[in-house]
Amino acid sequence: MVSSSYTVTRGVGVPMRDGVVLASDVWLPAHASPVAAVLFRTPYDRSAYTTDVLRPQHCVEAGLAAVMQDMRGRFGSGGDWRPFDWQTEAEDGYDTVEWIAAQQWSSGAVGMSGLSYCGTAQLAASRLKPPHLKAIAPAMASDPASDRVEAGGALRLDLVMSWLGVTSLDWLLRRPAVDPQVAGLILAAVQDPRLLYGIRPLRGIPLFDVEDFPLTFDDVYARLNTPTEYTGVDPDIPTMHVGGWFDFSHSTSVDLFRGQTTAGNQASHLVMGPWTHSSQLPQVQGQLNFGAMAAAGASRLPERLLDFFRRHLRDESKDLPRVTYFLMNSGGWRTDEQWPPAATATRVLYLGHDGGSGILADTPPLGDAAPDQFTYDPDDPTPTVGGRNLTFGRLTAGPVSQEALGGRADVLRYRGAPVEDPLDIVGTVTATLFASTSAADTDFVVKLLDEDPHGVAVAVCTGAIRLRFRGGFDAEQPYSPGEVTRLVVPLGHTAWRVLPGHRLALQVQSADFPHLDPNPNTGEPLGRAQGVVPAVNRVFRDRERASAIELGILGATS
Repeated sequence: MVSSSYTVTRGVGVPMRDGVVLASDVWLPAHASPVAAVLFRTPYDRSAYTTDVLRPQHCVEAGLAAVMQDMRGRFGSGGDWRPFDWQTEAEDGYDTVEWIAAQQWSSGAVGMSGLSYCGTAQLAASRLKPPHLKAIAPAMASDPASDRVEAGGALRLDLVMSWLGVTSLDWLLRRPAVDPQVAGLILAAVQDPRLLYGIRPLRGIPLFDVEDFPLTFDDVYARLNTPTEYTGVDPDIPTMHVGGWFDFSHSTSVDLFRGQTTAGNQASHLVMGPWTHSSQLPQVQGQLNFGAMAAAGASRLPERLLDFFRRHLRDESKDLPRVTYFLMNSGGWRTDEQWPPAATATRVLYLGHDGGSGILADTPPLGDAAPDQFTYDPDDPTPTVGGRNLTFGRLTAGPVSQEALGGRADVLRYRGAPVEDPLDIVGTVTATLFASTSAADTDFVVKLLDEDPHGVAVAVCTGAIRLRFRGGFDAEQPYSPGEVTRLVVPLGHTAWRVLPGHRLALQVQSADFPHLDPNPNTGEPLGRAQGVVPAVNRVFRDRERASAIELGILGATS
């Protein structure tokens, strides 16, 4: 393809170290050689790649080359597809970066960009330190160390099954013969992954029994939850982390930025918008419209990334704030030199009761009080209503009214007083629960809500913990039924303005299905339970066991 400003050469073969050839499209700006380049590597078909973050067209129109590549075993590329194999993605990324640097049209400076899986592949490549890789811009990338905290040790059931269904279509078409039964199973997973959710044990989901299927059940959990030398990010490489407040991997963006900052990397940047995990980033998320400036285009997100690459690939002088974030419900973007911003202070709200209703109060309980309790039944788990999830299946992501759960007996809610002035929650949110269960294991899911004057409450952020992981994710900790234990539940990060007349609320439940796999409460290893046990779960809120939520509050509003 040729335009007045660039040319595109389709299907260029890029050889890897083991002889596998990866199909790539090379986009070159007109009359600009030698030129720096941005590499995009995707498992989703290079010819269909489109995103509001950054596209090859943006690059060539800015005078940068772009290389768009199908990953190994995907669409036009050779080799076998092995999802979440970050060692292979690291090596293929390294080889492609160095191939680009060796081309006659190349200046030798290479960056990487891309969203989701494409972002995580950048992190993996950075760990091998390709000599000509000068900067990366992972958007909505995931990392096991942060992801397992976000899911609390549970499996993101809907994400895994819906993603595998969609990505397995190309794997199915590449097979020399198509088994109609296998094709039907994969198509069913694509059209409605809910058909697979109720199968017990989880490892018995038939997709994992398909001959030569690239993943087993154990592969899925291990690769998504076990950090390796190929996960994380090179602490020294210039990085533009892009994430969304309603992205299921939003903590990865923040945590990796903070890690690089702690390591002394002054070329690490963070951009956080009011977005869900998607390639399209509009102003409407869930049931809320955050205003025109919330959209990626209106916020000049592609231009921000191009300025970053101009600075590190072409040594141009560009002013880049360390942190750029959208303060939801304020209509605008803010900048700072750190996360959380230095102007934040901690506020603690305690769980209590007033006349039979759950409340949030600034003062801890002074006396004794009976715990609140509910029965969690894994055969009727509390359903997912919005939040940080993936929309490949049938879920809706983002801020969605929780009133669909209002009539359920397995949900506790604690409400604060209406605020008189705007209240900006900016930074980390953490709940501390003193809790117990009658079972050998269970989950606690905590949501921070914003409730408007009409009683409509949306979740600002959510956290979860599987009881066996209350001591950390490197080893399971046995639990004695009935034992009261202190649970720290991270709800991640946010930037949310509570408007006058609105009130904060805290919601506690023990399932978020099908976003998370429902805990069978039996204490058996993940995926092996065939039966379930209902659990009576208690939350304590007395003087000695004061459950609470801790918020970062920005010191001033405007």
